[in-house]
Amino acid sequence: MGESQARTPIRIKIAEVGEAPGELNRLTAPLTVGDILKMLPINGRTVPAHGCVSIILGLKRGAEKPVTQVDAGTIAYWPRTGSLCIYPEATRTYGPVNKIGRVTGNLEIFKNLKSGSRIIVVPV
Repeated sequence: MGESQARTPIRIKIAEVGEAPGELNRLTAPLTVGDILKMLPINGRTVPAHGCVSIILGLKRGAEKPVTQVDAGTIAYWPRTGSLCIYPEATRTYGPVNKIGRVTGNLEIFKNLKSGSRIIVVPV
């Protein structure tokens, strides 16, 4: 699988806040990304968590190339909670996460979000 085939562009929309482009990358965690791609579009509510914005998916998937340090803009799956996490700043994570992609622009919309904000993740 080539680099361009492994990346799936997405758009993350937060009601009454804005939108951000991003991408999911199968090379970083192929099984996790494959499961999440099947779930798109994802329509949920934000849950501010330890240095991230979390969206509960209900997906049960174990650790896959787990990391505990992420860069600003990292999109990750947190196996412990079955959640998609977006990190607006570089941080050490609360527990191991599977890096699955990144936000490629407008990262500031994820800072200071209130719990319960409507969030939608769609393929482009």
